[in-house]
Amino acid sequence: MSNRKSLARPGVRARLLAIVLVSSITLLTIGVGAATYLVKTGREAENWADLASRLIDPALAMIEAFQDERLHSLRYLSGEPNAAADLTAVRGRTDAAITQVRGLLEVGREIDPDGSADEISGYRELYERFPSFRGSIDSRRTASGQVFDLFGKVIGSAFSAAMLAARVAPDSAIAVELSYAVAPLRTAEALSHAVAMGAVVFASQHPEVQQLTEFGDYVGEYRREAAYAASVFRAERLDQLHSITTGADWQLLAALEERTRSSETLTFTETAEWRNAATRVRSALLKLWQDKSLDAHVLARAHGARIATNSLYAGTAVLLVSALAFVVALVMANRVVARMQRLRHHTLELADRRLPDLMRRLTDGERVDPDAEVDGPEFGNDEIGHVAAAFHRAQLVAVSAAVAEAKTRAGVNAVFLDIAHRSQIVVHRQLALLDEAERTEENPAHLDLLFKLDHLATRARRNAENLIILGGGQPGRRWRTPVPLGDVVRGAVAESLDYTRIRAGRLPEVHIAGRAVADLIHALAELMDNATAFSPPHAPVAVSGAVVGRGVVVEIEDQGLGMPDTQLAERNDLLAHPPDFSVAVLTDDIRLGLFVVAKLVAKHGISVRLSESVYGGVRAVVLIPSSVIADFGAREHSADDR
Repeated sequence: MSNRKSLARPGVRARLLAIVLVSSITLLTIGVGAATYLVKTGREAENWADLASRLIDPALAMIEAFQDERLHSLRYLSGEPNAAADLTAVRGRTDAAITQVRGLLEVGREIDPDGSADEISGYRELYERFPSFRGSIDSRRTASGQVFDLFGKVIGSAFSAAMLAARVAPDSAIAVELSYAVAPLRTAEALSHAVAMGAVVFASQHPEVQQLTEFGDYVGEYRREAAYAASVFRAERLDQLHSITTGADWQLLAALEERTRSSETLTFTETAEWRNAATRVRSALLKLWQDKSLDAHVLARAHGARIATNSLYAGTAVLLVSALAFVVALVMANRVVARMQRLRHHTLELADRRLPDLMRRLTDGERVDPDAEVDGPEFGNDEIGHVAAAFHRAQLVAVSAAVAEAKTRAGVNAVFLDIAHRSQIVVHRQLALLDEAERTEENPAHLDLLFKLDHLATRARRNAENLIILGGGQPGRRWRTPVPLGDVVRGAVAESLDYTRIRAGRLPEVHIAGRAVADLIHALAELMDNATAFSPPHAPVAVSGAVVGRGVVVEIEDQGLGMPDTQLAERNDLLAHPPDFSVAVLTDDIRLGLFVVAKLVAKHGISVRLSESVYGGVRAVVLIPSSVIADFGAREHSADDR
């Protein structure tokens, strides 16, 4: 009978193998085609990266050469001394750049053979016009506007080449990176435009308003482009951009540009300094464009290599993946899925409903039998049944561990309470003896020593009460009648370890309900101890209070080193949502005082929040609600009457 059941119900592994065998035959052709396509795509991406990389150096040389020739042409037209020699020198670089650009355009044709033919023809026409255009500059028959126009069109070809590379990028992420890379290139061109316009403005003792306006527009444009680049760059390239925009050259440009826009006249030395600084900034921006573009090319190569390599290795695996054998494997798959869903439903029910209920009962002190609590249906003797048995065993171990932990916690709490009560009895007796000694002692020195011992004993009593609170008990001190807030604060100061440093300011004349007095004194004393412990020994701790709409606020402010924002958030979360006391809660950073404060204030609806103080330390804001203030309603009626 068992053999028949074994044959009628094969194991999960046998069923999955059957599905894989049937599917692999179906997917053979698809897998080969997909692998071939991926390999081809990866190689195209690598070829694109190599071709695009060949655009960078020619484009960079062309941009710098044409920008420099534009500047020196405008200087020559403006009649600056030495401009003719500088123009002659830079034209050699420009001629070499034109030769490189012709090859660059051919590279562009390789990258986008369909979409670049018209653009290439247009650029060639521009380059053919250059000899005659230079002649008109040499004879000073050309206006500055024509210089800006023609050089702008030529330099614009570099932008077109960069955008062409982005347009045909093999991946959208690479295209985005390339489009972002154009930002420093545009910034450099706008800066160069501003420098060229500056040559016209500085050459005139009384520049026209239109010239100053255009100069200001170019300045604003390159600063806007720099701001845009800062908004899209990340990591190393953003740091590289920040080093440019925060450098001394950038600041010098800003200062002299502002003076120029205010119609101030720059000296020849200042003009030279401005141009030199602009040249250095432009070179840095072009280097940033080059680096950013190369980043995209590296990304493209990695993308292509990854696709090609993964396709070679994954293609074989794809051929073996079973996916579409529905007709043969449908019945078997449905059975497997149904049993797995049944196991899932049982496991989730145990995890989401039964185990939380069990933990709640354990927390409440109820006795629990693990074997009786963890049971479930039978899932058979195959692989799924083995998995179900493993789940059952893990659940049984978890429940047993929870029961053991609950017993351990109960024992620890009992030990806490016993130790605390014993310590409390001793401290009470000690305080009684100290009170008697203080009443009878007349020697001032001895009396001062007794007062110090009394203070330490009071501190020891609070430590004992901390143990009682951590153990789940209630401290023995109680007040039946309301107590003035000032007395409560003074009582907390008296219990603080370094009470001489605490300065209590003016406090509202309100009374705290007797049921909350002991807990509030205890909580305030813990916060004051934290303030004195984490601030310099000579620094005072200020305590102040005020009446607010929801009750009364007591602020404790120190002058320590403060805490990082993440730690402040963690402490505030602890104070707002006090967890159960356990070793897990306090493993990383033990803060028993704050845990005790959270427990004490939660009973009365009092909130405590930590923030940075004006001195750089920590300010604890304790909001005592009106429900805890005995005479708050009377104060409100009195305020309304007024």
